[in-house]
Amino acid sequence: MITAKPTWVDDIQGLFAAPFWLPPEDRAKVGQGWLGCMRGYLIDLADYDSVREWSVTIYDHLISRSMPLTDDTRQFWPLDALETFRLWVNQGWRRDAHAPFDEAPRIPKPAVPRGKLRMRRDLAAMSAAEIDDFRARLDDVMDIGNPAPTAPWQKWAYIHTNWCLHYQEAFALWHRAYLVYLENLLGCAIPYWDFMAADASKPDSPQAGLPQAFLDETYVHPGTRETRPNPLRFAAAKDGQSKYCAATGKRGGDCLYVHRDPLFYTRGDDHRAERARLFAMAGLFQQQVVDALAFDTFSVPQGSPGFPWANIPAFTPPQPDKDYPYRDQNFDGAFEQPHDNYHGWIGPDMADNAYTAFDPVFISYHANIDRMLERWIRSHPVAQYSVGVPLRPFVGQDAAVINERTSELWRYTTLGDMAQDSRHIGYDYGPPAAPQFKGAQHSGGRGAVAAAAGATHAAWVIFDGVRCTHDSYAIDVFLGGEAGQAGAENPAYVGRFSRIGMGIQDDKGRCIRHGVSRMLDAAPAARALGLPTGSDPGLAIRVTHLHENREVTPDEYRTLPGFVPFFHWGDARCAPIDKGAPGQCCSA
Repeated sequence: MITAKPTWVDDIQGLFAAPFWLPPEDRAKVGQGWLGCMRGYLIDLADYDSVREWSVTIYDHLISRSMPLTDDTRQFWPLDALETFRLWVNQGWRRDAHAPFDEAPRIPKPAVPRGKLRMRRDLAAMSAAEIDDFRARLDDVMDIGNPAPTAPWQKWAYIHTNWCLHYQEAFALWHRAYLVYLENLLGCAIPYWDFMAADASKPDSPQAGLPQAFLDETYVHPGTRETRPNPLRFAAAKDGQSKYCAATGKRGGDCLYVHRDPLFYTRGDDHRAERARLFAMAGLFQQQVVDALAFDTFSVPQGSPGFPWANIPAFTPPQPDKDYPYRDQNFDGAFEQPHDNYHGWIGPDMADNAYTAFDPVFISYHANIDRMLERWIRSHPVAQYSVGVPLRPFVGQDAAVINERTSELWRYTTLGDMAQDSRHIGYDYGPPAAPQFKGAQHSGGRGAVAAAAGATHAAWVIFDGVRCTHDSYAIDVFLGGEAGQAGAENPAYVGRFSRIGMGIQDDKGRCIRHGVSRMLDAAPAARALGLPTGSDPGLAIRVTHLHENREVTPDEYRTLPGFVPFFHWGDARCAPIDKGAPGQCCSA
């Protein structure tokens, strides 16, 4: 609460010594930390004269969040504390209630942020009327049920079919521009589907499976009061034929609309066991997201073959680039794996890059993918990116228009435009309605999971040479030499690496020519099986063609890029590559 007539004795001193917005048990300790830190800058926050002398500078640093010097955002001053401090300065730094006022505009009112941010809200926190309003916009603005090539929904979704980027630094940021462009068309924020809810893998939880907003058959249009097909379910598929029908040869009926795994529509005892197995997989994908968020580096630089000079610790003696693999130990390389897994999990239209954007699940799913990206960006404000990379076909700093024909790269929205705090771009996220999945901190990033990266007990399944494929596959990985049941209940199960196919021939250079590395953390399975470090774990995989619903033979998947993994104990950077060349930490 703002104090209208603050004094040093009654109000200001306590803001520094025992900040009221922190838990009571933390206030004195944090306050003492601030005092000790700022004395090193010759500012004594416990001394009236010192704070008065430096008050304007102190306020500037507090409101800009360059002070206090902390990585804990909870310690930043809230608006009511800042405004109390500003009033104290402008009223003449009154020491106590008996001191006279000396009012002067020493610190102006904080500037009002430019424009109003669009607020992307959790679907689970929205009212039925608010969801129906969003549905109506999809109907009225995007004509989402119309398969004609001139329909706005078909034209928007085809941008993804023709231009999406994967297996590279621009992956998550291209999709950020894609959603921003849609919001400009709709004139509203896209709600997000919180697949990171803590109970999302529990079959009887309301957070499990797809949100009900995508399962309802009808809704009432708020403008006309007509009962209409739910556009979040009955959206026209690519060219009016779903991927399921294109793959199976089915015709007529509901082939016009996008398809998903039918288990999402079951309830009660109907296919209960199969549904429980499907939903349980979400917990494995959530853990992959948590692991990805722990990395401190964003990506291998765009255009690099994967071995940037910045990651070479020494140049004596000079060594060839191939001896210094980066191994894609970064956020976006790890994050793209659960991203692909969710696409395949929802299937079948979502499991093909040529079809996926036609399913409206895509937009709320990717809004939550972007929410996780935003968490990483805000916690790494000095991260480095290849800022000049064009994100075609979006044009301008805010991705407001598209141009699929110009060769002038400077016109396009860039990776750097989108690699900023989302509030700079024009939108923010509302809080999730449910508690969030925290997961186990055991994998190979940095920060909370850093220790495992170089530890001898770390274990990895590594896929090298990963590139785009035409079709979509799920690769389930097991230790022990036998491909058993996929799922967390199987201690030998390492996890899933989905490969979401492009669906069409790439004629725009969207797919990288060199392969990238992708890794699965095998340490939990190795521990569960009691495998001694350095032993042969007996690696096994099962490859499933997602649209033909068949197991792929070894002779077939060995011809595909990056489908045959190998196992490695210890630091993944030490794993052999390029016909046995050692990693940077193993060459000595």
